[in-house]
Amino acid sequence: METIAVYWEPKIRVYGVSTFAGLSLYTLIFPAGQLAHWGGLIASLAEAGTGFRLVNQQVQATGEIILQLLLQPDERHREIGRIIAGGCENGRAGICRLQSPVDLVYMHGPHFQDRYGIAEAAITPLTKAEIPLLAAGCTGTSIYLVVPEGCAGKAVACLGATFVLDGGGGRRSGGADDDEK
Repeated sequence: METIAVYWEPKIRVYGVSTFAGLSLYTLIFPAGQLAHWGGLIASLAEAGTGFRLVNQQVQATGEIILQLLLQPDERHREIGRIIAGGCENGRAGICRLQSPVDLVYMHGPHFQDRYGIAEAAITPLTKAEIPLLAAGCTGTSIYLVVPEGCAGKAVACLGATFVLDGGGGRRSGGADDDEK
C-alpha cells in the first residue's frame, strides 16, 4: 500500500525572495541538430568564468530548441555577445536575441517539487497584472522569473497575493544589484 500526502496552504510560504536588476537575457533559437555546437559554446563560456543566473531550455514540436541564458553583464559582456552572435554565423543556423537590461525575481521555498501547480501560482499573478514574463524556471526549491527592466518590484507586489513573502516564513533579500533598495 502506498500513502500519498498532499501539501496545501492558503498562501504559499517561501524562505525568501530576491530581486536583481541590470541582467542580460540571451535567447537562442536553433535546430536540434545544432545542440552539440551550442552546448560546446556555452560550456566554453562557463569554463572562461561566465556565471549564469539561469539557463533554460525548451524543445519545440518543430524540432527547434530555445535556449535562454541570463547573466550579469561585466567587463567581458561585449566579448560574450560576440561569441554568442558568432555562434549564429559561420554557416550555423540560428537566431540570437539580446534583451538588456532585464530584472530577475528569485524565490526560494520549501518543497516546491511537492506542490502541484507551483509554477502556475507564480505566473498567474504576473499575467493578471500584465507584467511580461520573458523567461521562467522552476526547480525543486526555487522559482526564477525574468521580467522587463523596472518590473521586479511590481512583480514582487503581485506575488504577495499568492505567497507569504514577508514575516512568518518569507523575507526579501538580495545583493548590491537588488532593485528593492
